[in-house]
Amino acid sequence: MASNNNSRPDNGDRQQAGEEELATKTLHVQSKRFYLDVKQNRRGRFLKIAEVSAGGRKSRILMSMNVASELRDHLQTFNEHLDTLGEPSPNNAPEDGRLKSVIISRDDRKYYLDLKENERGRFLRISMVGIASPRTQIAVPAQGITELRVTLSTLLDEFGTEDDRGTL
Repeated sequence: MASNNNSRPDNGDRQQAGEEELATKTLHVQSKRFYLDVKQNRRGRFLKIAEVSAGGRKSRILMSMNVASELRDHLQTFNEHLDTLGEPSPNNAPEDGRLKSVIISRDDRKYYLDLKENERGRFLRISMVGIASPRTQIAVPAQGITELRVTLSTLLDEFGTEDDRGTL
């Protein structure tokens, strides 16, 4: 269920100086909330995806609109791969639980997309690693991959796939 939600109960994501929030969408998948924020700063437009677990733990990843477009396309292939799999069965999963993986490399960051399976079910782990920043990751339950792709597509349709670094 996606919705526009510009007021959040916790303001742990204080806006950085010079950042403008252009849009926010909220997804509820199982016991998690995901916020997709399109923001803009002096370097251009970007997407922030924040995962808030039932216990209130927060994880965030950032990406350019260009990378967000590539992520959307990969979400479609992950959905297609999920459709070819039978019922979840951790006993038949590879030892590391990995069912499909993709790496997106852009500028000074790498994004690792890993469709995995464990005793609690299937999920997509999206990890971001930067040159001078620690690895951060979010985990989207498999049931939420389609909803994430649709919401991401809506934001990309509205704000474009370019980073808009142009005329400043």
